[in-house]
Amino acid sequence: MLRALAAQGLALAVIFGLAWLLAPRMPFWFWPLAQGGAAAFLAYLWGLNRWWLIFQVALPFALVWQLGHPVPAWIYPLALLGLVLVFGGGLLTRVPLYNSSHAAWKALLDRLPLTEGLKVADLGAGLGGPLSYLARQRPDAHFVGVEASPVVWLLAWLRTWSLRSRCRIRFGSLWKLPLGEFHVVYAFLSPAPMPALWKKTLLEMAPGTLLISNTFQIPGVIPETEIRLPDRPDARLLVYRIPGDVETSTSDSQEALKKAENT
Repeated sequence: MLRALAAQGLALAVIFGLAWLLAPRMPFWFWPLAQGGAAAFLAYLWGLNRWWLIFQVALPFALVWQLGHPVPAWIYPLALLGLVLVFGGGLLTRVPLYNSSHAAWKALLDRLPLTEGLKVADLGAGLGGPLSYLARQRPDAHFVGVEASPVVWLLAWLRTWSLRSRCRIRFGSLWKLPLGEFHVVYAFLSPAPMPALWKKTLLEMAPGTLLISNTFQIPGVIPETEIRLPDRPDARLLVYRIPGDVETSTSDSQEALKKAENT
């Protein structure tokens, strides 16, 4: 989002400069087209995917349309507040709101060990779908989810209210949740935090416990098991077992985890 916004801002600065020279000579439609095209080009150079490119081109035309169809001024801060409450938790961590599919829930259930007093954590619990499903299927286990976006957390908390004796949804950063007590940690995040997440699990989780990532792989680490899901071509569960011969007190791991927690 920040790269997309920066592309629009830089494109606007360039277009604003050109307007002093070319405004009398160019038709009105040229300016939103030039703005959107320049922003899309910058977004492409900065690695944004094709949907962002379409959005960059469409945004100036949407703003032009809105100028002819004004709405009350209070709509804008209200819309911004709503977006922050729903998606704000992922802005700094670069973890968007992903909802796990029913196929992922079932595959995850199959991977839960039959351990007495099993404890499972969901990092980035979203709307609480996986935890509510697992808690109903495994009444012998205990589940904890953590979610950083206020509205999403509230919906997940309400969704799991009837299961609160064995399923809790906490509000806050996933980096603040200690993982030492859990036998299984589930995460559907994004590529960005996976290296730091692996370091956190090595530092905190016991040898032999499981980190299960939906879709996103830990760079340089081969999963113990890979379970394909029918949702998308790249959809899969990646099962990592915490090794017993890893040195968990390295300064690099501590430093990487500290940086992640600061977000």
